[in-house]
Amino acid sequence: MKRKILNNAGLLILAIVFSTGLIFAFIELPRLLDASLQNNLGFPQFDQGGGGSSALKTELFIQGLHLRWIGYGSLILIMGLIIFGYSTRRSGWALAGAVGLFIPVFGQFALSMFFLAGLGFLRVGWLPFLDVSSFDLLDLGKVIYVPYWILMWFLGLFKWNAHNFLTWVFMDSGAFLFTWGVLLWFKSRYEGNKVASAWIYKISRHPQYLGWILWSYGFILFTPFINDMKKSWAVPSSLPWLLMTMTIVGICMLEEIRMMEITGGKYQEYRKDSPFLVPLPTWLNKILTWPARLITKGEYASKRIQVLWIVLIYTGILMALSLLWVDLGKSKNISESPDPGRKELSEIMAKLEEAGDNRRAISAEMNHLPQHREAGKDSLLVLATHPNPLMREFAIMHLGREKVLEGEDIYIQSMYDSTWRVRGSAIIAVGAIRSEKAVDSLIQMLVNPRLKNNIFHIYEALGAIGDPKAIPYLARGLDGGEHYNQVSALNAILQIDADTGLGYALSELDDDNVSVRRNAVITCIQTGNQAAKEPLMALFSDEDFEVRFYALQGVKRLEN
Repeated sequence: MKRKILNNAGLLILAIVFSTGLIFAFIELPRLLDASLQNNLGFPQFDQGGGGSSALKTELFIQGLHLRWIGYGSLILIMGLIIFGYSTRRSGWALAGAVGLFIPVFGQFALSMFFLAGLGFLRVGWLPFLDVSSFDLLDLGKVIYVPYWILMWFLGLFKWNAHNFLTWVFMDSGAFLFTWGVLLWFKSRYEGNKVASAWIYKISRHPQYLGWILWSYGFILFTPFINDMKKSWAVPSSLPWLLMTMTIVGICMLEEIRMMEITGGKYQEYRKDSPFLVPLPTWLNKILTWPARLITKGEYASKRIQVLWIVLIYTGILMALSLLWVDLGKSKNISESPDPGRKELSEIMAKLEEAGDNRRAISAEMNHLPQHREAGKDSLLVLATHPNPLMREFAIMHLGREKVLEGEDIYIQSMYDSTWRVRGSAIIAVGAIRSEKAVDSLIQMLVNPRLKNNIFHIYEALGAIGDPKAIPYLARGLDGGEHYNQVSALNAILQIDADTGLGYALSELDDDNVSVRRNAVITCIQTGNQAAKEPLMALFSDEDFEVRFYALQGVKRLEN
């Protein structure tokens, strides 16, 4: 008895160490590689912030380091691993390909953590998808969020915003199932059993894979569902996760074919009594497995070609269902959007009032208003003067996005709101509608120290409006202060007058602040003016890698 307890304890420790080490390595190894690249080789931080400058930095980075070719090569390699694993029944190779599909998802999660994720080394395999489609092809996996949406709706009935809770439930339950499955697999092998069938294996024939799927599902919930993250190269995670999961499902079926060859009737007996991945009611299981049974002519796949067809057909079905949530038109305004009829306007307004200070709930409900066209616009105009600053902030934000001209006076008044977030939304809105009426107020605000949190927004708005009289005031923003404000001021001048912007950019090329020099180089490239060529060539010996890199790529562009 004592020896049995010690053996079980040893196996438990081994399973925990193995599982923890695997998950830790998945997160830690990229961080260590990143630290090595930056500390030992001097690799920089690219593509900070958003907007046109960051998009240009990303494109220069992709072209300069040939990431597009690397991306296509990575995708071909991943698909090659999967095909090789399926065709040779070596599931480990196919699993490596499936993990390769998940790497971009990790890159999305780690977006703000470090260089490798932030600029695409971990997401470079997405480039082929981004290049071939005029709409968000990667949104064709959105059906995977349906369970999350259902749970959020149900828990929302109890006034509970359960996003963080659900995220950790998926991740923790996945890690637990994976560890428990590893423990029982070790125990089965230690006892000489060819088929692990105890405990968790009675609930799922593939608990480790199920654990990985649940853990990774929670992992992607850390990322938002919109393509508007800190970096300009931000893309959805849903399709890569869907492809990875379907590949793993295929691997499970291939392993079952192999187990039947090794154990014969013993495994057949086991799988009659244990669910494939998760236990389901008989009626639901029959519905979900109907397409598979049409292919196999029975309960289980017995040939690799059947597995391949099952994976392809189910993946196609799920991608087709995702079209229900994919915006094929990219950009629509209030007047163009059809009224969905899913929620009555009064119901939305009531929920907004009930939300109180719940920022996430207000944001979620207000997202429905633009879909109600004129009625939605009128509701937003009312909410733009609501006593609750959160209501004002999000209402003005939506009105600005939709370029609603009727709200111009409200925006200008709200530029002096006591809440800086409301001021920010209002300033962005006057820039979006290019309000000449707001220019004098924006210029006056530049000298108001109380509004320092909104300086960045003011510069952007003045640049968007494009009134030349703002240039002298923007030029003052180039002298000292936070580098990101200097960058914004320079970009605004460039928007108003490209030639004047080039002159200021050239003067900033020798600034002591390396961030200002970097952006000045980008500004010179954006003008496309040949006069920038020689000053850029002079930066080939700059002490900063990014300055040298952008200057070199800029000269190449100007020469073409």
